[in-house]
Amino acid sequence: MADGCMIAAFGTAVFGLIYELFSFGVFSFAMIYAFGFFAVGGVLFWRLIGLKRKAVPVMTACFWNAGLATLTVGSVLKGVLDIYGSSNRLLIIFPVLAIADMLLCFLMRNKECQRTI
Repeated sequence: MADGCMIAAFGTAVFGLIYELFSFGVFSFAMIYAFGFFAVGGVLFWRLIGLKRKAVPVMTACFWNAGLATLTVGSVLKGVLDIYGSSNRLLIIFPVLAIADMLLCFLMRNKECQRTI
């Protein structure tokens, strides 16, 4: 799981770099640091989980990664809008959905699942 998060973080960083190369000198911190959600939240989390136990229920992994993906997409979208020069109030939905996913992750971690990762 940590390897997948590293690949997602690298892909997001490359996307942000290429997008900002063509933005004519305009940059956004939301776009620059969008890779950090998977880099810190994914790699660090899965490494710490891997030290404590070997198997993680599938639903726990899915909800955690969905929360990280939601935060990443929200950050990239905010970066795109910042570079374009506009804003949108509806961007608040991304952190709200990510928190809901991560809460479901912690609620599901105690449930017995037949499949584990």
